[in-house]
Amino acid sequence: MKVTIKDIARECGVSISTVSLAFSDKESRISPKTKAHILEVARRMNYQPNRVAANLASKQSKWIGMIINDLRNTHISSLFMAIDHVIQTKGYSLICHVLSDDFANGHEVIRNLIASNLAGFIWAKPYTYPENEDSIEIQKIIEQMELPVAAMDDFGFKTPGVNVMFDYQKAGYLATKHLLDSGHTRIGCVTGPMNYKVTQERLRGYQEALREHGIEYNENLVYTGNYAMKSGREALSYLLGQRATAVFSFNDEMAFGLYQSARQYRIKIPEDLSVMGCDNVPFSNVLEVPLSTVHVPIDEMGRIIAQELIKTIEEKGNVKRKTILYQPKLLLRGSTRKLQAEA
Repeated sequence: MKVTIKDIARECGVSISTVSLAFSDKESRISPKTKAHILEVARRMNYQPNRVAANLASKQSKWIGMIINDLRNTHISSLFMAIDHVIQTKGYSLICHVLSDDFANGHEVIRNLIASNLAGFIWAKPYTYPENEDSIEIQKIIEQMELPVAAMDDFGFKTPGVNVMFDYQKAGYLATKHLLDSGHTRIGCVTGPMNYKVTQERLRGYQEALREHGIEYNENLVYTGNYAMKSGREALSYLLGQRATAVFSFNDEMAFGLYQSARQYRIKIPEDLSVMGCDNVPFSNVLEVPLSTVHVPIDEMGRIIAQELIKTIEEKGNVKRKTILYQPKLLLRGSTRKLQAEA
């Protein structure tokens, strides 16, 4: 049977109201010793408080809603874990829903979140072009909730909160520039979906570095992937057919797919092909040939999203919306090398 506050009160020999006061963060008439004893008994009896009832009673919600697009991706799951850790540490709870890019069941998901008496909201889906009509409508509904909102891009939210962003164009530029500086001129790239803003930003960085080195952009050296490992596997044979000597993968997971295919085709990295990733996910530096990549501080970005949102909630929204932009850092490991000039 589920343990109730009545059971704890009976075990401690105190009133139900005393137990309720012990669970409250507010100052009360009960002594620290009594409170500590009650909390210890509750822990020993595996008591689970009814947070919904507590929220309604205090009129102070401790729930934060979150919309995300795919938890299977290592980069995104790291973001989620960083956010959830801060939210739990601060005494809040996360209600997370995954919405596919076509926003199937989106309105039902949002209605369920609204019914949850939220204190704040995190919009962690990528910006897409053209904006999906359902996406625009859902964002308007979120805006009308008049809650603090944290977002992973500038979606135009006017409510108090924060946009936590990363300069992906500069990341694409730095990755490509390193390969160019290493003597490569036929640099393939494996992109994500082209309707993603973050994909277009990486591609613009790639193109910028080529222009700077006087090299014409060649669409034939661009393979459209989907940020999953499989598309990296499928990209290698195509890019080798285009005589690429180096590949910039728009994320590390697709780079891992390049590694898998390289073994199959007996292509040596970096002797036969230099590979550059982006994200610096776990395992990128423990491969047999550690992956050169662009560091995206996703754990820190997740912590800042949660901290700034909770700060806004607890300041009752009396803060202006702000944007925090993180910069990339190039991490050079064993997967890239200088191309030897032909004799």
